Amino acid sequence: MRSLIVRFKDCEGPGILLDSLKKRNYKITYHNAYDLRVKLLPDAHLVFDLIVLLGGPQSVTDPSLAVFFEPWLNLVRYAASIPSRKMIGICLGSQIISKALGAEVKRGENGPEVGFYDVQVQEPHFLFDGISSFPAFHLHEDVFSIPKGAKHLLKSQKYSNQMFSFEDRIFGIQCHLEVTASMFSVWQKVHSDFIRSASGPETELLRSQMEKVGCRVFEKILDHSTGFETNQHALLSPQVMATYSG
Repeated sequence: MRSLIVRFKDCEGPGILLDSLKKRNYKITYHNAYDLRVKLLPDAHLVFDLIVLLGGPQSVTDPSLAVFFEPWLNLVRYAASIPSRKMIGICLGSQIISKALGAEVKRGENGPEVGFYDVQVQEPHFLFDGISSFPAFHLHEDVFSIPKGAKHLLKSQKYSNQMFSFEDRIFGIQCHLEVTASMFSVWQKVHSDFIRSASGPETELLRSQMEKVGCRVFEKILDHSTGFETNQHALLSPQVMATYSG
């Protein structure tokens, strides 16, 4: 199994998701979208079983970034057309997926959502069996709407759309369930002005509570069968596969 992890800022990473991928022997390729010298090859949707789009400071609502986002929106659309493909979008990544699937992304009317705040399960789903709410870390200004045909999974008091599932293989997660203790420490320095209010004596307790749920969610996503698993890699030449090795 192959996974493509796309970073839109150098301090972003897969966090706790990485351990789940390694346990399942995923071969992982990173792509740094913020490095404009590196281009995404157009057949990536055929190569990777799982595509993970992480967060970043960019906004899909910014007209000046339309060219920048075009290949990522197309990647989501191409991968969504293959029933065996899975996708996870976190924060900015979730907004890219939402927009690619025809929904609206806009600046949040209630201002930035920053810090640890509870999210509630919106509708029953196998990812959250036995869970009604849990703390999650938020760091965003833009918000997505739920794509047509998707399930609305999580909400928060400030913004109702926190997670959706499309065909139970494409997941948009507005909040940051992936954050490890070391990642949060780095983010406190990188985003010092923005997340100063998110720090406190209870921060690590809330983060560790979130991590327990986040690990469960990511593992259930990875283990869930799409029912269409096929060897799409057989369609590609050895030369193309070699491009994504490593």
